[in-house]
Amino acid sequence: MPLQWRFLAVLARLLEPRDREVALGDVAETGESFFAALCELLGLIVRRQAELWMSWGPWLALLGVSCLAGVTLSRIAFRFNVDLGQQLHAYQKYGVRFETGLTAGQDYGYLVCLAAALLVWSWTCGFVLGSLSGRAVWLTWLAFYVMVLDSAWLRFVLAGNIILRHPQPLRLLISATLPLSIAALLFAFPALLGTYMGVYRRVLSVRDAYLLGSAMTIVTILATWTSSWYENAHKVWSGGAWPGISWPLQLLPFLVVGWPAGYLLAAAHRQRTAKFR
Repeated sequence: MPLQWRFLAVLARLLEPRDREVALGDVAETGESFFAALCELLGLIVRRQAELWMSWGPWLALLGVSCLAGVTLSRIAFRFNVDLGQQLHAYQKYGVRFETGLTAGQDYGYLVCLAAALLVWSWTCGFVLGSLSGRAVWLTWLAFYVMVLDSAWLRFVLAGNIILRHPQPLRLLISATLPLSIAALLFAFPALLGTYMGVYRRVLSVRDAYLLGSAMTIVTILATWTSSWYENAHKVWSGGAWPGISWPLQLLPFLVVGWPAGYLLAAAHRQRTAKFR
């Protein structure tokens, strides 16, 4: 099969199986040129994708997961990168731990808890994204991926907290699109796996939903508790001038990024109730 026709077969995967078979069958029967077949296939894909956005699922995935949870997850990942980067840089350059006002065990415990939370939150958000999006997942996933990788950096650049001196376009493009940090890796692969499973499974069993909800509750409590150590340390350093962030405000970002777990639990109960009717 010529390369261009293989490209059409790959592109047709954006369609439902029935539409895919009909479209590729028409191309084979009519024997039209590659360009004409490509235009017809793209037109059909655009129409089918537009129909998907007539339902609420892709919109909830885009606004609730890609935007709301994505922005919050980006800020959490950024904080993990900064805190881990400080420790790695201090060890590499000076051979000592970066002094935060906490013990070494507290520093390591905080990083481990936040890393575990990033893994669980990313997988859960990815699963809900795939479940809600269906075949519109290519767009919602792209928005989610870019939002998590870049929104925190962009916010700091626009606020003037980070200054880009002599930026190189190619280097910026690579850093903005590839998971080059540990936090980005902790996000990208679990989120991609969760999205893949969400597209094909759509709903978890009640048992699995409760297990996932329990895991998210545990890591959220641990991440909030360990992050509060830094707030107390800041208060001590400043002699009370920096009061730190209250417990409810510390917990709020973690609850925002964890809402997909509640959705999965509700969907699992709804599916079980429908089976017994």
